[in-house]
Amino acid sequence: MNYESSDLGRILVWALREYDEVDPFITSVGPEKEVSFTEAVKMITKALDFKGEIVYDTTMSDGQMRKTASNDKLRRYLPDFTFTPLDEAIKMTCDWFVANYDIARKLCDEALS
Repeated sequence: MNYESSDLGRILVWALREYDEVDPFITSVGPEKEVSFTEAVKMITKALDFKGEIVYDTTMSDGQMRKTASNDKLRRYLPDFTFTPLDEAIKMTCDWFVANYDIARKLCDEALS
């Protein structure tokens, strides 16, 4: 998730109205905006004003080191589209989650049961 949900909503509305190809396109920000796992964790802890220690489980694999995706096709159609900066999107998402925690937990619990 590299953008705020309204970014995806705007792209989906555009696609429903304007996109008439059958080939898919990437709806992500481009590889020039890659963010490491550690950078994302720092953005989340900042958004939540978390002051505790971050502990990484070093017994687990580091996982895929890098996975890039090109949004060139989307950019050909929407060259001026501006994605919400990731740190802002994370802050908005965290604020929503905190404000709606009880509802979010209930929905999650129902989905998992």
